[in-house]
Amino acid sequence: MPKELSSKQKQILKLIEQSITDSGYAPTVREIAAEIGVKSPRSVSHHLEQLEKMGYIRRTSEGVRNIMVTADDEDNPMKDLIKVPLCGWTAGGEPIFAEQNILDWVPISTRFFKTGSDEIFLLKVKGDSMSPKIEDGNVVIVKKQYTADPGETIVGLLGDETTVKKYLPREDHIVLQPENPNHEPIVAFPDEIRIQGVVQGVLKYY
Repeated sequence: MPKELSSKQKQILKLIEQSITDSGYAPTVREIAAEIGVKSPRSVSHHLEQLEKMGYIRRTSEGVRNIMVTADDEDNPMKDLIKVPLCGWTAGGEPIFAEQNILDWVPISTRFFKTGSDEIFLLKVKGDSMSPKIEDGNVVIVKKQYTADPGETIVGLLGDETTVKKYLPREDHIVLQPENPNHEPIVAFPDEIRIQGVVQGVLKYY
């Protein structure tokens, strides 16, 4: 690298690397500011601009989590970051991953999934029906598909509403089973539920 980093730049770079390692995606500028104890996001942006000029990071034009760490080491997991869509909770009945439902594009490490990036989307979960496995506000990694095996956790549309539940097909109906015992199972007919994908993992969203 061409220049020595300042202590603040080292702190920011370490924070970005740690966030990507732990969560799979970079922090936002405001999250970095809060973490390093500065009031102005502009100050963080200045440091990011310097880090980018020096070749330590690379930023894309899309989304708020748009920081990628430059990695020359083939064993560095940060070299495999790709951007996947973060989708919102829809109540309109259209596909969850439709363009109008995309809230952001999030750089995420490919070590969090085994399929192609074009088959993956992220969804921020609402409610605690799948707690403690999936908490309110968590982000699930979803493989886009329209069928599921019994026992898999699916993202689906039940009528016009989004739901995340364990998929338990029966002879003439489907049970959508929550993890939280305080929530009742949902019984639906096959033509009432449209599977949008199968949950591959869970990320924490801060």
